[in-house]
Amino acid sequence: MNPVSLSSLITNDRLGPMQMAIVGTVSRLIEGVRVVSHPGKVDISELVQKSVVSAPGIGIGWSRIRRAALSDGSYSLLIEWTAYVVAEAQVVGMRRVEKEAVGLAIGSRVLSILADQAEPFWGLTGVLPPEETPAPELKPLFTVRDASQGVAYYSVTWSQAIADIGAGHFPDATGTAYPDAGVIGYVSVDELNSLLGFLPAEEVGPDA
Repeated sequence: MNPVSLSSLITNDRLGPMQMAIVGTVSRLIEGVRVVSHPGKVDISELVQKSVVSAPGIGIGWSRIRRAALSDGSYSLLIEWTAYVVAEAQVVGMRRVEKEAVGLAIGSRVLSILADQAEPFWGLTGVLPPEETPAPELKPLFTVRDASQGVAYYSVTWSQAIADIGAGHFPDATGTAYPDAGVIGYVSVDELNSLLGFLPAEEVGPDA
């Protein structure tokens, strides 16, 4: 493994851009709701103090990242994302809608975005669809004391992977088959040599 500079790590990071892409997509698909990024797992006190986002709003954060190894030696990052929903009572069409209904509506919309065929890729490549085990989930966060303050808190959680991080162990040499001759040709000797440790073969002499 070769040394890597901090600037290179930042330039090639895929987690930060994915988080911002989620923020941008959710913001575009839920009008009138402020959507911001959050650096990690939210403490309920942060929501109560409105240090994450004011109502109606959503803070996009994550709680855990795991490495999922692939058979070729590369790996994926499996990220546990959380959308923190903050809701207050709203007046909609001359009618008061209670905070719980507002929070459920916003949370349900996030779930519908995650169920879409295209949107949960967030406009990125190399991102897998949200995991179905466990499936995306909407649940309440607020307590009775928090509810008395006129604000309701919910969270939508889901897991999603960024695929193919790092290089695999296997060579990427590509050969051309010549069936009549019974051989596979390669562009260079170096390409052929890169395969020698991975192909079971018997070396025979010219008189065999």
